[in-house]
Amino acid sequence: MTRSRPTFPVFSPRPDGVMLGVIACLVGIAATTVLPSGIVRPVMGEEPVAATGSSDSLGGYLSTWKIDRDGRRLLEEPGAWDEARQALALRVLTRLVLAPPKLAVRWNEDAVPVAGPGQPAEDAGRLIGNAMIRATGRAVFVAPQVLPPAQAEIFGRPQIDVVRIVTPAGLVLDVLTDAAPRSWPRWKAIDESAAVVGLPLAAGSGPRPGPPPADGAEWPAQSAGLLLAATRVSWFPPTPLGGLGLDYGLFDTVVDGQRLVAGDTEAFYGMLAAVGRGTEEGIEAAAGPPRDVVPLIDPRTGWFGQHRGEPLTVDGIARRATRIEVDDPVRRRQIGTDHYWELFVFVETSLIKINDHLQESYPIVCCVRTLPDGMPTGQSITERVRVSGFAMKRYGYPLPKLRGADGKQGEERRETPLLIGKQAVWLPAPSPASAASLLGWVFTGLAGIIGLLLAVGVWSFSRAARRKKRLDREMLPDRLQLPGAGD
Repeated sequence: MTRSRPTFPVFSPRPDGVMLGVIACLVGIAATTVLPSGIVRPVMGEEPVAATGSSDSLGGYLSTWKIDRDGRRLLEEPGAWDEARQALALRVLTRLVLAPPKLAVRWNEDAVPVAGPGQPAEDAGRLIGNAMIRATGRAVFVAPQVLPPAQAEIFGRPQIDVVRIVTPAGLVLDVLTDAAPRSWPRWKAIDESAAVVGLPLAAGSGPRPGPPPADGAEWPAQSAGLLLAATRVSWFPPTPLGGLGLDYGLFDTVVDGQRLVAGDTEAFYGMLAAVGRGTEEGIEAAAGPPRDVVPLIDPRTGWFGQHRGEPLTVDGIARRATRIEVDDPVRRRQIGTDHYWELFVFVETSLIKINDHLQESYPIVCCVRTLPDGMPTGQSITERVRVSGFAMKRYGYPLPKLRGADGKQGEERRETPLLIGKQAVWLPAPSPASAASLLGWVFTGLAGIIGLLLAVGVWSFSRAARRKKRLDREMLPDRLQLPGAGD
């Protein structure tokens, strides 16, 4: 019977769109150069304020830019939403986006939780101040707020998103954000599990997003109880990974077909943290038995566009197992460990053709938190493993330069799935001691005779196996390197 031979072409990387917030970051970075005198360069006519240690607190940081509560009084005054209020809210949002990551993590950890299920709704006015609040609930509507041309030019973005969230206690929040999940439809009622950490700006509604689409859709008529500014709104869909606390909005900046890039970082560490909150048994149950990996390998199927974050299991031969240290203390706290393991697992496939090479196995990159005790590690191993985890991206890397039939050197690109799991299951071959039995002794003599007859064949097979192992290693990329991570 003839097996099919799917042929995969070489695909060049095609980076996804860049979030509007990145544009704002570039604008803000250019406008926040620290001068030799220790004065922070102002933005949009802001008066220079001496940089002090007090800016490590959220209140100090906001005061530095004159957007603390006193500087935001306009937003609390009675009156309709206008360009002046919107410009002030955009200043706040931009400064939250540009805040130093280590400080932002601390401020978020100190956020005050709002009323939860079964509790009376908060007094919205009491929450306004210079501290973040944390809220969970259901996102019920999202729409873009298109900025007038002057504001769009100054703030480096044509629009922001406004998300309405209703908490379990009934508090209605309107959130001005730089990053609402792309998958949420705009101008339509939705019902999605959401969470937000943001700065309260005012009690009551903010802008009514617009202009509305031609189909007559409108922002909900009910007034909000509180207006927030937040760098993002998190989304936790009812999937196995969402149930482990992974914000699916982090997938919006993941780029397929390339090495690990800056947009992958948050999703990568977020997934490592999420699998740490689950059990290996639960992840294995969600992933099911090993599956055919060919649809994941072929970029033409667009598998990751529809299945990113899906649980799956791979079973194959690990050729490399490398311990990766996590040097950043913020990331260590996030994932709850100081390292993870990087495995390259060769999985059996049907006969496929990759870049004009016929092969029956393919390397899958697996990053896991732990390995079994006693499992060999290093750059040259041959260990059977099974890994259950969640699909993150299609990782692209260049192969070493190879000499073609014409004698010329060239460079090939390879793309492979990247899987994030809790741990690898080691499936070592049984040792002679454990395999020995009474029946085994009976066949020992026969095996010895057969072994002599097959000695030459074994030598030949061993030579071929060594050659295959060497070729497999040549198919592997260098170590995966996250932007900004240490060596």
